[in-house]
Amino acid sequence: MGTLHIAQEAAVELDDDLLEHVFAVVVAKLRRNETMLLTWADPATRFHQFLIPPGMAVRAEADNQRSEPLDRAWLESLMVAASSNTGLSLDMADLNRHTPVIPTSRVRSTRSRARASAAAA
Repeated sequence: MGTLHIAQEAAVELDDDLLEHVFAVVVAKLRRNETMLLTWADPATRFHQFLIPPGMAVRAEADNQRSEPLDRAWLESLMVAASSNTGLSLDMADLNRHTPVIPTSRVRSTRSRARASAAAA
């Protein structure tokens, strides 16, 4: 497990593989001088949204150093989500790691509604 630190305001624990991919996307967006929205739910099921503007300090700490290249298809999917109005959902990025689903928070809310409907039935 590793941690993504966003300035002095937020810290999110992620597995090392997800952390490396998300960090690469955040760095790419900041290098382009672009703002991005990052969303996630913590273990207490609180939903967080964090707007990362250009110039914000972002740091990643991982348990293991990466020895293989990043998954290009997954990076592209994460970049599309990071460029969307609904932002990049860390929860959906983890769930849809090797699928063509774009991991936005909109996908998360649609799935949550579907689960709630199924539970009510």
